[in-house]
Amino acid sequence: MCAAARSNAVDWTQPWSEPHDAAAARDQSDEYAWRLFVALNWPADPVERRADAAAHLGGQQPVVWESWQNAGEVYRGDGADPGAWEKGRLDQPPATWERFETVSLKDLPNARHVVGGVMVPWVDPLESAKRLTEIRMNRAAYEFIRVHELYNVDGQLHAVAGGREVRFPYGVKEVKARWRPISAAERSRYHTLVVTLADGTSRLYGLTALHIASKDLPMWFWATFEHVDNPSLPDSDHWQLASHDEFACRDRDADCNRFPSHIGLEGTVWQYYRLRGSLTSYVDPAGKARRLANSELETGFQTTASCMTCHARASIALLPRVSKPSAAALRLPIFDGPERRGFIGTPEPAWFSDGTGPRFVPLDFVWSLSKAQPRRANSTVHRSWQ
Repeated sequence: MCAAARSNAVDWTQPWSEPHDAAAARDQSDEYAWRLFVALNWPADPVERRADAAAHLGGQQPVVWESWQNAGEVYRGDGADPGAWEKGRLDQPPATWERFETVSLKDLPNARHVVGGVMVPWVDPLESAKRLTEIRMNRAAYEFIRVHELYNVDGQLHAVAGGREVRFPYGVKEVKARWRPISAAERSRYHTLVVTLADGTSRLYGLTALHIASKDLPMWFWATFEHVDNPSLPDSDHWQLASHDEFACRDRDADCNRFPSHIGLEGTVWQYYRLRGSLTSYVDPAGKARRLANSELETGFQTTASCMTCHARASIALLPRVSKPSAAALRLPIFDGPERRGFIGTPEPAWFSDGTGPRFVPLDFVWSLSKAQPRRANSTVHRSWQ
């Protein structure tokens, strides 16, 4: 495994180690995306919850990002302290449905999925089991959230009310993953997981999509990957934006949809995954808004999707004369209107304060913070703003 000799070359000497290289992220963004992909999908040591350097890429076992803390464990329903990061907490199969984002009966009327290329409502909560989604964060992210009590609404308001910026340290990472049911015959093409559903049945799932957000640059580094089979699935939203991968497609057009050779993917399930693109800026050199979408995670609004612009809207509103946080803390919406359009291009100052409504304070691109709930009176707290 070696990178071509050039300035800001990506270091492949220890592919299992998580890279932290701002220059490579900025200047070799597509290769850096694959470097992250390999490191985060390296088999994990079940006790240390980090890459097992003695393991080989591609084994059917939990990988590094699966050893990280699940967002559902961080943002508890009572707003309590989620506790210290522990060793030996790596989820072992079979996984349970609590690991994933779920559609509640309250949210069911607004939930949508694709049938025959059209977005239609879900009619049964178990329909959500056709796709399972999870958000995970590494230890650096978890400990920052815990130390500053950002795991509940009260702590977030306390942070921004004092005029302090919520600014995560470099090295923080979050991933968002999507899984779908697969057959045993497809197992050799997917990173897999057996899940016990809420009704007690077990089902084999394959990883279809992986968003990676890494704090390597002030506005983070963004990359998204999909399984090569996604566009051909019967319930697919198809790939409505061309892929862009200058690393895997060095001698071809950047939308060649190949995996890169000579980084160890051959003969593993990871050869069936594709980089859809990476982002390090809102606009291209000509000032045109950059777009990046994952057909599994941006279903229904791919053509108006930008990871960076969307996450720039992660925020919380400061409301005057509020004695107690509400369970529905005000946030900027993800979508621009009921048509489910996304936001692209450079953020507008008026999003955060137009002088006529509440002032929204950015939360450093971390949308998972919107899952926080108010702190109940008897919940535990751990806060330490310096």
